[in-house]
Amino acid sequence: MHDFFLLRRQRHQKKMMKYMRYVLNDHFVLVCLFLVGGLAFYYSNLLKQLPTDFPWSLPIVGIIWWFILPFGKLATLVEPADMTFLLPKEKEMGKYLSRGLRHSIAFPFVIELLICGVLLPLVVLAKQVSFVSFFFYLLMLWGLKLGNLRIQRLACYQETREQTQRLTVFWFCVSGVIIFASLYGSAWLGTILAFAAVFGFISITQEKDRLLDWSKMIDQENARLHRIYQFINLFTDVPEVEAKVRRRKYLDGLLARIRFKQENTYLYLFARRALRGAEFGGLFFRLLIVGGVLLFSLNDFRFIAGVSMLFIYLIGFQMIPLYNQFDYISATQLYPVSQKYKKTALRQLMVILLSAAAIIFTICSMIHLSIVGSFALLVLLLGEIGLFAWFYLPTRIKKMED
Repeated sequence: MHDFFLLRRQRHQKKMMKYMRYVLNDHFVLVCLFLVGGLAFYYSNLLKQLPTDFPWSLPIVGIIWWFILPFGKLATLVEPADMTFLLPKEKEMGKYLSRGLRHSIAFPFVIELLICGVLLPLVVLAKQVSFVSFFFYLLMLWGLKLGNLRIQRLACYQETREQTQRLTVFWFCVSGVIIFASLYGSAWLGTILAFAAVFGFISITQEKDRLLDWSKMIDQENARLHRIYQFINLFTDVPEVEAKVRRRKYLDGLLARIRFKQENTYLYLFARRALRGAEFGGLFFRLLIVGGVLLFSLNDFRFIAGVSMLFIYLIGFQMIPLYNQFDYISATQLYPVSQKYKKTALRQLMVILLSAAAIIFTICSMIHLSIVGSFALLVLLLGEIGLFAWFYLPTRIKKMED
């Protein structure tokens, strides 16, 4: 079963790497670099302004560490056919799940490493601890996450639902106590308590002679993969994700404003998909809300302009796949509509959506900017929209058609 899991993992990683080429494209990486750089600069300035006796440093760190612990699910990589073909090998599945557990600890460990490193300056500000404490805190978080994965492993077996629910609540409470004990006590104390708890959870979660709950295990793995595919679907089409459509009657008035003319055929189709499709409409509103909330918390024009331009770009970039959304429908190939109208329609819709976002971002920033500053921001965003719609968008469409 050891080699079987390695084979499954290699196939899964190969598939993920194929999709990662679309996610980690040059533009997305560039945007992330600017975003991380801006946040790092803002965070460093914030740390300089905080007094040494700031009372909320440790509570903030403790709550964030506590609530990131459930992040990361057990990756079993099981498939529906396994219920039939692997049933004779059920006694050997314990080793298979152990391999899955070791595989599953890697990604949460990276997340904990980054968040622990980012929040360590707040701990240093409050306690003046040495850099060595970082490794103790990291081992503590890693150990606590290992206990959580052991509980998830137990949940793969039959008649363990109530037990795993109680253990999950108990684990979450114990983790909170250990985290705050390490912050208000010492880092090494938290590490010792965490690994003592891990050994306790390992002994409690022994499966003994239980039988696997194949249906539950397959459903949990499908749900885990679906969340991954939903994220990837923001960047490229994923066959595993079915498009969901909602009518949203309150937006019918916007569609009614589009005149029924031949050159507006694709404009109507694109607008209808953007307003009613969950992947495009939901994404637009989520980015709009996140961007607006961030702008409410900023008071420097440079940061406001940078964040606004970043979210305008993100919204526009995520709307580009609309261009190919109807290519799989044979009826659209029979439309007596020139391809130039298709490109023009996407540009029109993009200008409308991005202009609406620019106006909303400007309104959100007016709480901190003057009238002149807000007007300058709006002009800057409209200039970006023009460059995006008339220069960047045609380049992207040409690449998609090649």
